[in-house]
Amino acid sequence: MNEEHTLKEVQRGMLLRSIYVLVAPVMLVFAALACGTLVTETANYTCPTAIPQPTSTVLAGTPEPTLAPPPTPYTLAPPQDFYIGDAIFVGQPGAPLRLRFRLQNVQTQSAQSQNLVTWRLEIRNVGTTTYETVPVALMVITRITTASGDQTGIWRTSEAAMNAAGFTNENYDPLPPGATRVYRLAAYIPAGSVSQFVYLLDGDGCNRITWTNQGNPYCSGDVAD
Repeated sequence: MNEEHTLKEVQRGMLLRSIYVLVAPVMLVFAALACGTLVTETANYTCPTAIPQPTSTVLAGTPEPTLAPPPTPYTLAPPQDFYIGDAIFVGQPGAPLRLRFRLQNVQTQSAQSQNLVTWRLEIRNVGTTTYETVPVALMVITRITTASGDQTGIWRTSEAAMNAAGFTNENYDPLPPGATRVYRLAAYIPAGSVSQFVYLLDGDGCNRITWTNQGNPYCSGDVAD
């Protein structure tokens, strides 16, 4: 049993090292496809905050005005960006593959001529089938803000950044139904701050979740799975 556990650790370490050194996007695609479940369902977030009903004040004897119907629930879906802390669902209720994603705790610190960005991605499997993912291969930074303006590109997690952040021995085992796991991630960027994160649901970027690096200004609270 110990030998089997050690073998799995060695294999996982080799996989992560191979991902960290990838530089060509097409190679990243192959790595992602080799170690994750392809997700084709679109992500969505519905505001859980109660929406106040319209009211009116009229003088006695004055007919009540016709009030506009309450607004429909505030919903976000691609290509719109989601916000930090949003409970983003992928997959329909009752579907075998249904997931909840939440970006948390984004921090930036100076690291000589560049910055070290750390963040956490919480994934909850609310479906009935196992979900396999290696977020270090599937989540990237795609836009940053610097003193000279916004820059777009791809800034990936790296072994150096993960080690500098103290993120070692991360658990990338398959996520069983009913389980929740928080993945710690780190990447180096030029001096500046992160504007946008991306998680590649299907491995090649066609189906993705994008976040803007700020809290939701419209909604708060949580929703049932």
